Amino acid sequence: MKTKKKHRVVLSLASSISLIIAFFFLVSSCDNKDYSKESPFSNSVYIDAAKVKDIANFTFNNIQQTGEQQISAVLAYPAEQDIEVSFQVDPSLISHYNARLGNNYAMLDAKYYKFSTQNVVIPKGDINSETVTIEFFDLTDLDIDTSFLLPVTIEQASGDMGILNGSKTICYIVRRSSAITTAVSLANNYFVVPGFEADSPTAYVVNGLNQLTFEAIVRVNKFDPLTEISTIMGIEQYCLFRFGDSGFPRQQLQFAANEIKFPNADESKLLQPGEWYHVAVTYDTGSKTAVMYVDGKEQSRIDDYGNGEPINLGKQKKGYFMFKIGHSYGEPDDMSRQLNGEICEVRIWNVIRSQEEIYNNMYDVVPQTTGLTAYWKFNEGKGNNIVKDFTGNGNDAVAYTDAVWPNGIEVPQKNKD
Repeated sequence: MKTKKKHRVVLSLASSISLIIAFFFLVSSCDNKDYSKESPFSNSVYIDAAKVKDIANFTFNNIQQTGEQQISAVLAYPAEQDIEVSFQVDPSLISHYNARLGNNYAMLDAKYYKFSTQNVVIPKGDINSETVTIEFFDLTDLDIDTSFLLPVTIEQASGDMGILNGSKTICYIVRRSSAITTAVSLANNYFVVPGFEADSPTAYVVNGLNQLTFEAIVRVNKFDPLTEISTIMGIEQYCLFRFGDSGFPRQQLQFAANEIKFPNADESKLLQPGEWYHVAVTYDTGSKTAVMYVDGKEQSRIDDYGNGEPINLGKQKKGYFMFKIGHSYGEPDDMSRQLNGEICEVRIWNVIRSQEEIYNNMYDVVPQTTGLTAYWKFNEGKGNNIVKDFTGNGNDAVAYTDAVWPNGIEVPQKNKD
């Protein structure tokens, strides 16, 4: 008896499921709406620059007169009519952003900026408006190392178009900084120096070096566990300054001259991702001494180092073994040993810089200083693939592919009292 009752329940359940499925197909067959160009959810407009974060840094060096930021209005999906959108600066948001930032920044005075337009249209069937440029000027009138806020928000959108609250505003932190504010990304990129090729008339300045100092300011965004080496600069299997090696910690600095590697692996000497460091190494071929510095402080030292032969950085024609910044061994498109981060203030000296000299001049140095043979500030910024050699020797560095210059850079000055 129980078995028959169980069978009836199963049949009844099966019948119910069949009815639900049939109803679903019936409804679907009646709904001829095309969702390929439209979402079933309410449409809304937002600012493209605020899609991920609604706070952005506009930081620039203390001699920069002008600058710009760009925004546009974006729809979640195309509308069936033109959508008019207007932008405004909203002073009432200053207290909100100060509370979030834990500061008391003043609002940027209107005399320092203007909009190319504050009213845009997102055309019917499209999702993007024209680009709006916020132009900044007279920036050297701002106090150094003082931040100001500029909250730009969507004032209104035409019709009954909704505004996405979480991304309706982009608040710029505007800062004229005494620090370095420009660096180039080496992620999937690197720089070569044509003037260092063996047949170049300007290669002599880095040849026959009995003393050598390498310097750079770097920030590694990620030490990839699959990448054994993150190259700073030099020549593979000859004279190379880098992070990591086979069987060596990926986060530790290493210098290798003629494949003699220094220092030994040491877990206490690991550098951290996301932090700016000034790194340097000195090598005296005569005394056979090499010293490594981090933020102007001695990290490692070795005596009886190397084979005593002078260093020739301008020794190779194009190929695997040439001087590069951010790349070492491999085909030109092989990025397995690139540095996933940013770099600036790259220098080569034909003298041994003392600990005091390195510490005092980590963030800037006079290009005419005795012994400085190559100096790339990497302060060119957006749109530049050629980086100037500030020594006047003409050995400019050239990007392998289009250079990326990240926004919001501000290198902290660790040698300030």
